Amino acid sequence: MKVCVIGLRGLPDVSGGIETHCENLYERLARARPDLDIVVYGRTPYIGKKPYETSAGIRVVPAFALRNKYLETITNTFVAIIRARFGERADCVHIHAIGPGLLAPFARLLGMPVILTHHGDDFLRDKWNSFARTILRFGERIGVASAKRVIAVSPSLAERLKQDYPGRADRIHYIPNGADHIVARGLAADGDAVLQKFDLSEGKYIISVGRLVPEKGFADLIRAHKASGTDLPLVIVGGQSNSDHDQELAALDHDNLLMTGTLPQAEVAQLLVKTRLFILASHHEGLPIAALEAWAMGAPLLLSDIVPNRDLGLPQDHYFPVRDVDALAERLRTDALGLPAIELLAAFNWTSIARHTADIYDLLHDPQPAEAAGG
Repeated sequence: MKVCVIGLRGLPDVSGGIETHCENLYERLARARPDLDIVVYGRTPYIGKKPYETSAGIRVVPAFALRNKYLETITNTFVAIIRARFGERADCVHIHAIGPGLLAPFARLLGMPVILTHHGDDFLRDKWNSFARTILRFGERIGVASAKRVIAVSPSLAERLKQDYPGRADRIHYIPNGADHIVARGLAADGDAVLQKFDLSEGKYIISVGRLVPEKGFADLIRAHKASGTDLPLVIVGGQSNSDHDQELAALDHDNLLMTGTLPQAEVAQLLVKTRLFILASHHEGLPIAALEAWAMGAPLLLSDIVPNRDLGLPQDHYFPVRDVDALAERLRTDALGLPAIELLAAFNWTSIARHTADIYDLLHDPQPAEAAGG
């Protein structure tokens, strides 16, 4: 079966939650299922114009994308679907995220069955205006209606989709993001070097990781950290987006704050394994890969109490009220720095996730909407 993957910027080592998901999923699928011919369409602004092959045998094909906040995804998706049908003669297309899901009917019209992975309610992201949010909601609706199978990355999302689209409920499956990749690659070796690089001491700093966008809650975290009076430095790892939000974060700078910018994944892993506490103050997530990676590295976790974070199933004392700066500051003054590390659940294992995804592919040839392994 030839599977064409659409909706991501590229892989490997391209920043982003969907990109991390796809890199780890398809690497394992390619190794476990040699009968699958996997072609990933990336975006030329991120991966250049020359096709290449990963070490797992995945072909990565650049496709045109208009470098525009509102049009980049949709132009790339349109071109990729055309090339999947007429260039690769794909047996199916696997579309990631509800923005690209807008064109799922187009793929169906060209005769290709569609699998849609829903990575979260993108229409809730702060960066979108009301028109863009309406379009994304429509992308979810039309994507779910057009896909033969829908994968949701969190149990609450899968349940919400089944309630909103009861006629498609038997075709909606929960398969999570994974986290064991960060351990399996042995990335945390030589952790003392990165501590020296940033003048940090083991167990004597707090860390958060993610894209510097409003919905990640970094402004809340910086304010709470400063208000708490803790002497432990706050380390924020993530790239800037050259937006007004970057200026907002810059205005919150203080002496005990270290913003590293984007770092190689090995250095991120090294910082996670040595930290006193990992905090994710997000207002919106799908299923948070940054938190899963921190969890896998043995970092104690403190997360905002949004539903996708609660889907991780941590004890109550590992959560704080979302957007509540005072509550987070109080936790940092009192008990949060004593939170224990918790062993990562086996559910967030990429090998298992790849197996369940392969089961979904196999169901494309099954005329009955029977439930796949993975729920």
